[in-house]
Amino acid sequence: MKETSAGGVVFNSDKILLLRKFSGGWVLPKGHVKKGETFSETALREVQEESGIKAELGEYIDSIEYQYYNFRKMKKSSKVVHWFTMYSDDMDFMPLQKEGFNEARYVDLKKALNILIHKNEKMIIKKAVEIKNKSRDESELLKYTKKRSSQSTP
Repeated sequence: MKETSAGGVVFNSDKILLLRKFSGGWVLPKGHVKKGETFSETALREVQEESGIKAELGEYIDSIEYQYYNFRKMKKSSKVVHWFTMYSDDMDFMPLQKEGFNEARYVDLKKALNILIHKNEKMIIKKAVEIKNKSRDESELLKYTKKRSSQSTP
């Protein structure tokens, strides 16, 4: 049976929220979908639970699938994770220690890509940055178009 999770790439300006595990590895916040939850609800809940940060939902990024060895069940498991862009100016980090996290912080994009331990999370961050940049470009174009149309109206 395939596990289903959801998580977020949380932007604070041009930095990204990462969590550090007790083992030292850095990851993005994500977690299991609860019965009755949508993927976006799960992603927002998990970001807040694991990091203490309240974020606003952005756009759907993509999903990733992978297999890992589940030590609790002593067998190989499959997982799909659905990812969303998110935005926050919240700085009240409270990493969830019972989930194995000892630090949460916003990290510069270049550094984040260097310290993340999972390649598929690096790929998700790159896609998230493309979405963020596209949204910013569209927002700027909309402002410009509104400004031009208001100037040409008699």
